[in-house]
Amino acid sequence: MQRIYDTIDRIENLTLVWTILTLALIGFVQVISRYLFNYSFTWFEELGRYLGVLIAFLGASMGVKTGTHFTMDLIVSHLKHPWQQLTKLFTACLSALFFFIVAWYSWHLVAKMHGYGTTSPTMQIPMYIAYLPVPVFSGFMGIRFLIKALGFAKKISPRTREVI
Repeated sequence: MQRIYDTIDRIENLTLVWTILTLALIGFVQVISRYLFNYSFTWFEELGRYLGVLIAFLGASMGVKTGTHFTMDLIVSHLKHPWQQLTKLFTACLSALFFFIVAWYSWHLVAKMHGYGTTSPTMQIPMYIAYLPVPVFSGFMGIRFLIKALGFAKKISPRTREVI
Protein backbone atom coordinates (compact mmCIF):
# COMPACT_ATOMS: atom_id res chain seq x y z
CA MET A 1 0.00 0.00 0.00
CA GLN A 2 2.86 2.38 0.82
CA ARG A 3 4.33 1.77 -2.65
CA ILE A 4 1.05 2.85 -4.30
CA TYR A 5 0.93 5.90 -2.05
CA ASP A 6 4.53 6.87 -2.92
CA THR A 7 3.90 6.37 -6.65
CA ILE A 8 0.81 8.58 -6.59
CA ASP A 9 2.74 11.16 -4.58
CA ARG A 10 5.59 11.19 -7.09
CA ILE A 11 3.20 11.51 -10.05
CA GLU A 12 1.33 14.37 -8.39
CA ASN A 13 4.49 16.28 -7.45
CA LEU A 14 6.04 15.96 -10.90
CA THR A 15 2.81 16.89 -12.63
CA LEU A 16 2.29 19.92 -10.41
CA VAL A 17 5.84 21.20 -10.86
CA TRP A 18 5.86 20.83 -14.63
CA THR A 19 2.35 22.21 -15.06
CA ILE A 20 3.02 25.34 -13.04
CA LEU A 21 6.38 25.86 -14.76
CA THR A 22 4.76 25.47 -18.17
CA LEU A 23 1.99 27.88 -17.27
CA ALA A 24 4.49 30.44 -15.95
CA LEU A 25 6.76 30.13 -18.99
CA ILE A 26 3.93 30.45 -21.47
CA GLY A 27 2.56 33.43 -19.54
CA PHE A 28 5.97 35.08 -19.59
CA VAL A 29 6.33 34.52 -23.33
CA GLN A 30 2.79 35.86 -23.88
CA VAL A 31 3.52 39.07 -21.95
CA ILE A 32 6.85 39.64 -23.71
CA SER A 33 5.37 39.02 -27.15
CA ARG A 34 2.39 41.27 -26.46
CA TYR A 35 4.39 44.26 -25.18
CA LEU A 36 7.53 43.99 -27.31
CA PHE A 37 6.16 42.67 -30.58
CA ASN A 38 2.48 43.68 -30.29
CA TYR A 39 1.51 40.07 -30.99
CA SER A 40 -0.71 37.85 -28.87
CA PHE A 41 -0.93 34.08 -29.03
CA THR A 42 -4.56 33.04 -29.45
CA TRP A 43 -4.11 29.62 -27.92
CA PHE A 44 -2.70 30.77 -24.57
CA GLU A 45 -6.05 31.52 -22.95
CA GLU A 46 -7.36 28.08 -23.84
CA LEU A 47 -4.22 26.29 -22.64
CA GLY A 48 -4.23 28.36 -19.45
CA ARG A 49 -7.82 27.32 -18.76
CA TYR A 50 -7.07 23.62 -19.23
CA LEU A 51 -3.91 23.80 -17.14
CA GLY A 52 -5.85 25.68 -14.45
CA VAL A 53 -8.37 22.84 -14.22
CA LEU A 54 -5.52 20.34 -14.01
CA ILE A 55 -3.83 22.32 -11.24
CA ALA A 56 -7.12 22.68 -9.32
CA PHE A 57 -7.83 18.94 -9.29
CA LEU A 58 -4.19 18.13 -8.58
CA GLY A 59 -4.13 20.63 -5.72
CA ALA A 60 -7.32 19.15 -4.30
CA SER A 61 -5.76 15.69 -4.38
CA MET A 62 -2.64 16.96 -2.64
CA GLY A 63 -4.87 18.73 -0.10
CA VAL A 64 -6.38 15.37 0.82
CA LYS A 65 -2.89 13.98 1.32
CA THR A 66 -1.77 16.77 3.64
CA GLY A 67 -5.15 17.24 5.34
CA THR A 68 -5.33 20.94 4.47
CA HIS A 69 -8.93 20.99 3.26
CA PHE A 70 -11.41 23.12 5.12
CA THR A 71 -13.29 20.96 7.63
CA MET A 72 -16.12 21.51 10.07
CA ASP A 73 -14.86 19.57 13.08
CA LEU A 74 -16.42 21.32 16.06
CA ILE A 75 -18.48 18.29 17.02
CA VAL A 76 -15.86 15.72 16.00
CA SER A 77 -13.11 17.37 18.05
CA HIS A 78 -15.27 17.14 21.21
CA LEU A 79 -16.03 13.42 20.86
CA LYS A 80 -14.26 10.75 22.92
CA HIS A 81 -11.50 8.63 21.32
CA PRO A 82 -13.36 5.71 19.72
CA TRP A 83 -16.27 7.88 18.49
CA GLN A 84 -13.97 10.54 17.09
CA GLN A 85 -12.04 7.95 15.08
CA LEU A 86 -15.28 6.26 13.94
CA THR A 87 -16.65 9.59 12.72
CA LYS A 88 -13.42 10.35 10.86
CA LEU A 89 -13.45 6.83 9.40
CA PHE A 90 -17.05 7.27 8.22
CA THR A 91 -16.39 10.65 6.59
CA ALA A 92 -13.19 9.39 4.92
CA CYS A 93 -15.05 6.37 3.51
CA LEU A 94 -17.95 8.55 2.37
CA SER A 95 -15.54 10.99 0.71
CA ALA A 96 -13.69 8.13 -1.00
CA LEU A 97 -17.00 6.76 -2.29
CA PHE A 98 -17.98 10.21 -3.58
CA PHE A 99 -14.73 10.70 -5.47
CA PHE A 100 -14.82 7.18 -6.91
CA ILE A 101 -18.33 7.93 -8.21
CA VAL A 102 -17.10 11.22 -9.69
CA ALA A 103 -14.17 9.38 -11.29
CA TRP A 104 -16.49 6.69 -12.69
CA TYR A 105 -18.97 9.07 -14.27
CA SER A 106 -16.35 11.49 -15.50
CA TRP A 107 -14.47 8.57 -17.07
CA HIS A 108 -17.64 7.76 -19.00
CA LEU A 109 -17.83 11.41 -20.07
CA VAL A 110 -14.20 11.27 -21.26
CA ALA A 111 -14.96 8.07 -23.20
CA LYS A 112 -17.94 9.77 -24.88
CA MET A 113 -15.80 12.80 -25.72
CA HIS A 114 -13.24 10.44 -27.24
CA GLY A 115 -15.96 8.82 -29.32
CA TYR A 116 -17.30 12.16 -30.55
CA GLY A 117 -13.88 13.22 -31.81
CA THR A 118 -14.40 16.90 -30.96
CA THR A 119 -11.40 19.20 -30.73
CA SER A 120 -10.74 22.43 -28.88
CA PRO A 121 -11.38 25.67 -30.80
CA THR A 122 -7.89 27.17 -31.04
CA MET A 123 -5.41 24.44 -30.14
CA GLN A 124 -7.27 21.67 -31.99
CA ILE A 125 -6.44 19.08 -29.30
CA PRO A 126 -9.00 16.34 -28.65
CA MET A 127 -11.45 17.50 -25.97
CA TYR A 128 -11.21 14.25 -24.04
CA ILE A 129 -7.63 15.25 -23.12
CA ALA A 130 -8.95 18.49 -21.59
CA TYR A 131 -11.46 16.49 -19.51
CA LEU A 132 -8.98 13.77 -18.49
CA PRO A 133 -7.74 15.41 -15.24
CA VAL A 134 -11.21 15.09 -13.70
CA PRO A 135 -11.39 11.26 -13.57
CA VAL A 136 -7.67 10.78 -12.97
CA PHE A 137 -7.32 13.08 -9.99
CA SER A 138 -10.77 12.21 -8.63
CA GLY A 139 -9.53 8.62 -8.54
CA PHE A 140 -6.38 9.78 -6.78
CA MET A 141 -8.50 11.64 -4.20
CA GLY A 142 -10.60 8.51 -3.66
CA ILE A 143 -7.46 6.45 -3.07
CA ARG A 144 -6.08 9.06 -0.69
CA PHE A 145 -9.33 9.10 1.32
CA LEU A 146 -9.24 5.29 1.51
CA ILE A 147 -5.68 5.43 2.85
CA LYS A 148 -6.81 7.97 5.44
CA ALA A 149 -9.74 5.70 6.34
CA LEU A 150 -7.36 2.78 6.87
CA GLY A 151 -5.29 4.97 9.20
CA PHE A 152 -8.39 5.88 11.21
CA ALA A 153 -9.47 2.22 11.31
CA LYS A 154 -6.08 1.18 12.72
CA LYS A 155 -6.49 3.70 15.53
CA ILE A 156 -9.86 2.19 16.45
CA SER A 157 -8.84 -1.47 16.72
CA PRO A 158 -8.23 -2.81 20.25
CA ARG A 159 -4.79 -4.14 19.30
CA THR A 160 -3.43 -0.69 18.47
CA ARG A 161 -5.19 0.94 21.41
CA GLU A 162 -2.89 -1.01 23.74
CA VAL A 163 0.15 0.48 22.00
CA ILE A 164 -1.23 4.02 22.30
